[in-house]
Amino acid sequence: MPSRIRGDLPHRLRRLRLLPIPNGCVLDRLFAQVPPPFQFAFKVPEEITLPVFPSLPRYGMRAGRGNPNFLSAEIMRMQFLDLLTPYADRVALLIFEFGAGIGRVFDGVESFAEALSKFFAALPINFRYAVEIRQAQYLEPEYFRALREHGVAHVFNSWTEMPGIDEQMGNSEAFTANFTASRALLVPGRPYENSVRMFSPYREIKEPNAEVRAALRELLVRAKRRAEPTFIFVNNRLEGFAPGTIAAIIDGFQL
Repeated sequence: MPSRIRGDLPHRLRRLRLLPIPNGCVLDRLFAQVPPPFQFAFKVPEEITLPVFPSLPRYGMRAGRGNPNFLSAEIMRMQFLDLLTPYADRVALLIFEFGAGIGRVFDGVESFAEALSKFFAALPINFRYAVEIRQAQYLEPEYFRALREHGVAHVFNSWTEMPGIDEQMGNSEAFTANFTASRALLVPGRPYENSVRMFSPYREIKEPNAEVRAALRELLVRAKRRAEPTFIFVNNRLEGFAPGTIAAIIDGFQL
């Protein structure tokens, strides 16, 4: 959560920032900048989560090609987890984001769930893991079962092609771990590019979203009742100004 509103946050809400996993030297500098109990959450690199590299210039020679390291537990351990292990107590969460590309390699939710189960079974248990999917057709019992078997959380996300966070929360199977995670990114049904045009340069709230705010408050209430952690991330492209959205969510909220 941004430091500019830190003074307004209840003391039990910790600062949290979502980052890509950097290399070892950068990690050393990153964790040295802030003392405990400050924690970081990391989004797992595309080297692990992309089945096929998009046909975009930034992927160079790999553009349009299959990714041999997709869901490779060995690569995940050697290149990323081993680097994070010395700081395990400072790592709140590791998020695996899977976009539309998974449909190119899996013929349905069952095969995707099987691959996830095999992958997480091979990872160490000293980190919290969460999975974010971007397509509603994967919200099936097989997917939730694969996460639950390994204590991995489903990320309740607000995204273009996903049902609302409140609708996802209405499925009791979606709570798959002893913690919860949410990413409030876009209004469901609204393309990313449209959100950028509407809200940039992200200096003020332009479109308050009562539905998403209420759902995120409900996650906080549930976490308190169950004495479990919850990790909530808010993007500027939800309402126009993420710090203001966060402040509104917790305004008057007693933890």
